Amino acid sequence: MILFLTYHRVLPDTARPDPRDVYSVSAAQFGTHLDALAAAGLPPRPPETLRESAGEPAPCCYLSFDDGTRDHLEVVLPALHARNWRAIFFVPTAKLDQPGRLTRAQVRQLAEAGHTIGCHGHEHRRMDTMSPDAMGEQLDTALRILRDVVGGAPWIFAPPGGYLNAALRAAALERGLRVIRTMRWGFNRRLDLTALETVPIHCDTDARAFAAILAGRQPRALYAVKETLKALMPIGVYERLRALAFRLRRHR
Repeated sequence: MILFLTYHRVLPDTARPDPRDVYSVSAAQFGTHLDALAAAGLPPRPPETLRESAGEPAPCCYLSFDDGTRDHLEVVLPALHARNWRAIFFVPTAKLDQPGRLTRAQVRQLAEAGHTIGCHGHEHRRMDTMSPDAMGEQLDTALRILRDVVGGAPWIFAPPGGYLNAALRAAALERGLRVIRTMRWGFNRRLDLTALETVPIHCDTDARAFAAILAGRQPRALYAVKETLKALMPIGVYERLRALAFRLRRHR
């Protein structure tokens, strides 16, 4: 079993979270999660070991961080460095050097610290519904920029929004991307490196919820419903409903 954990923003404890940003966690939450991984004997494995994986004889874990936000350098990097742990950072290249986002120099700094920089598309737009030419352009642009920034070809890809179909998978593999992480919830009990399942971490993932994840007790059916709604609705409508659902949960 391979547990692939996906984070987005990890905010300083002094920051005031946006209630609509359901995938942000606090630095304190993140620290609790890292402590729990260590206590469970599941320190994240070096990302490069995933490339050659054919399944693991025992449970193992990988950490990933999406969207190339500045906190990945300012909050996440020091926390990982303190434990000598490494992770995968998926960076949408059109957002580099924008306010609140990583700069090219900072992405290079993450790579030089031993972390893996993954492809997250160029404009962070849903790609599975694009024409083949547009799909290829998004991948080619992102890969070219990342090669220029880190000095090597990315080998892992996370489609924006986790949307993946056969055409996008083939386009990624043709360009040398060997591992693909979706946003389909699961524990990778049957390993497919071209359609990895993940467990997304969100604002309500407290110590108890994280312990349930490590024990394999998360409700797969709930995530299946969520992914179905996500596929059927316009993304803006889905995100508004998702934020409303989280607010209602907090006020129960």
